[in-house]
Amino acid sequence: MVLTFNCFLRGIPKKKLYLWAVAQAKTAILVGILDVGFLAAAILVTQLALKGDERIDAMGILGAGLNIIMYASPLAVMKTVVTTKSVEFMPFFLSFFFFLNGGVWTFYAILVHDIILAVPNGTGFLLGIAQLVLYAMYKNAKPSKNVISGLEEGWQHEHLIPPSDQIVSQQD
Repeated sequence: MVLTFNCFLRGIPKKKLYLWAVAQAKTAILVGILDVGFLAAAILVTQLALKGDERIDAMGILGAGLNIIMYASPLAVMKTVVTTKSVEFMPFFLSFFFFLNGGVWTFYAILVHDIILAVPNGTGFLLGIAQLVLYAMYKNAKPSKNVISGLEEGWQHEHLIPPSDQIVSQQD
């Protein structure tokens, strides 16, 4: 009620407020399904379908796969860095700690002879090295104006869910 009254006073139509709320709800539902639902499904399947060492191996492989996805997530940013010849889109400390975390866990995995730890963290260590090398190569480079204007036009960004303002404009 208060939100609707404030929007009325500020000149925001109720329809746009409603459509924005619907978009936010869709995002919350997607996050809930992916975060909570995926974890619940993994726990349920491993508890009901697998026993003993199979359960441990399945969860280890699932964790290793998700770990590789986490370490690979900056690949899109690395492409942007190469395209723009600028590291403004790649935070140094994120790259450094990916490198450090991957290296420490890889070293530990080698010490205890654990392949499930070694593969994803070794991948993360190598991707961290690649990010730091890229950072060193482009930290002082001047970005091209043509490429930056292309980024501002949006050709580089693809959204999983369209922003709420696009949903509002599509349904007007």
